[in-house]
Amino acid sequence: MSTMDDLLALWRQRLAVISTNANELSDAESTKRIRIKLRAGHYTGLSKAKAELAIAQLSALVEDYLLLAKVVDEANVISQGGLLSSWSNRDEKISALLQGSSITRTTAQVSIKNRDLLGSAAESFNLTPEALLVIMEAEFEQARDSLNDLDIAETKGAAALASLKHDYSLMEQRAQALNAASDRPSFIEIQGLQSDPLNALDGIDALTRSLSSWAAKLDDIERTRAAAVSQVEQAKAHLKDLKDLDALYLAQAEKLSNLYGPQVLSTLKMSGNSAFAMLQSWCETLENSLAAGQCSAVLVGMSRLQLAMTQAQADLHRAIAEVQTRSAEVDELKGRFVAYKAKDYALSAQYGADQYRQKMQLQIESALSLSPLDVENLRLNLAQYQLMLSKLN
Repeated sequence: MSTMDDLLALWRQRLAVISTNANELSDAESTKRIRIKLRAGHYTGLSKAKAELAIAQLSALVEDYLLLAKVVDEANVISQGGLLSSWSNRDEKISALLQGSSITRTTAQVSIKNRDLLGSAAESFNLTPEALLVIMEAEFEQARDSLNDLDIAETKGAAALASLKHDYSLMEQRAQALNAASDRPSFIEIQGLQSDPLNALDGIDALTRSLSSWAAKLDDIERTRAAAVSQVEQAKAHLKDLKDLDALYLAQAEKLSNLYGPQVLSTLKMSGNSAFAMLQSWCETLENSLAAGQCSAVLVGMSRLQLAMTQAQADLHRAIAEVQTRSAEVDELKGRFVAYKAKDYALSAQYGADQYRQKMQLQIESALSLSPLDVENLRLNLAQYQLMLSKLN
């Protein structure tokens, strides 16, 4: 078998494949539906233009197939020539058909106003079968993609729009729960879903992007709200600890006041009320702001409140330590008196009781029973009592 026979067999195979694929695309249910709607004038806008182009490309594909098939048929007839035909002459003719510019393809009609007297009514050019095949491949791909785009837009557009409406409704509820309804985008009704599904699909894509952007904003709001809720709860727990510290300070301050008298409170570093009431009011204000959806403002306010509460906690610890230290002074005086009495008891057993020491002991006991205490006088009496005891050593 010659090289030309191989080439002819290749083109026969190509024609069979082209015929199968072109027929399947033309006979597909989606193509039939689109062709019927186009003929009935149901399409408008972008969809109409794309449907017209796709059907025109299918028609052009068929016409080009016929041109190609004619050349291949001619080559086939030559290959089966009579006994008198020489092989070299036959191969030259087949080569001229299958490898030369053997196909005349009409591209456009020439308007009569632009036509010469001897000019052709149509514009045409010659090309090789390979060049025509490249054009046919482009025609097939463009028709296929356009028909697929239309089919997808028609079959999925309504479902996509229904899904978007459902998602929009859910996000409305979510936005309402987050008090973020003011950022809600408008849901534009898609026009021409049936007559111009491609243009409607562009609108659906735009809505999808809009809803995705809105969802991202709601996610940010939700994260901010969660952080604000968490910080408010932390602040309330911190306030509870401060309340306990404040109660302890007030109890210790009252004890100190009973010991020294109310005037002693003015000598303390924290002579008045603590900052607890102010901090509690501050926290309640921020909690109300949280309920109003002002989450970002709550986070800013909470950062400041936390600093103030930390400072208040440190102040209360220092104030409690100061009050306890002052109260411990009285405990130390009482301890000294107990020790002195024990020593006095031992000395009395050895040397006999002393009415002056007994009198001093009663004075100290009387001083200790006073409220408030006269601490300076108590110290003087204890010093004298200690001096009396030391004279017996």
